[in-house]
Amino acid sequence: MSALCFAPSFYNNRPAAKAFVKAYIRASRDYMGAISGRTSVDDRAQIEATLSRYTHIDPATIREMVPVSLSVNGLPNQESLLYGYHFYRDQGLIPEPLSDAALAAVWGFELVDEVLDELGRQPESQ
Repeated sequence: MSALCFAPSFYNNRPAAKAFVKAYIRASRDYMGAISGRTSVDDRAQIEATLSRYTHIDPATIREMVPVSLSVNGLPNQESLLYGYHFYRDQGLIPEPLSDAALAAVWGFELVDEVLDELGRQPESQ
C-alpha cells in the first residue's frame, strides 16, 4: 500500500505538484511493469541494480523479495487505509477520532485526475 500526502504549500504550487505526481505515476507504471514480468530480463536487472544501489540490498535478495504493489494510476487503496485507521483507533492509538467529514476531506484526487487526463488511465490489475 502506498499513499502520497502533500503539504499545503507544495500542493498549492500547482506546476511543481503536478510534475511530481506525473513523475510518480510514470515511475509506478515502470516499476509495476518490471515486477509483473512485462519487461526484459535486462530491464529487470537494471531496476534491481538501481534498487540495490539506493537500498544497499544485494540484487539477488531484491530478486527474491515480495515486491510492494503500487497503483499504476497513483491512487491509494482507500479501503486499506481506512482499515488501518480503524484498527489503530480501536487499539486506542488514535485518541481523537476524525469526523466523517474530516476523513472525506483526506481524499483529494483533483491533481491526480489532472495528470491522468494527460497520461491516460490504465487498468489497476496490471
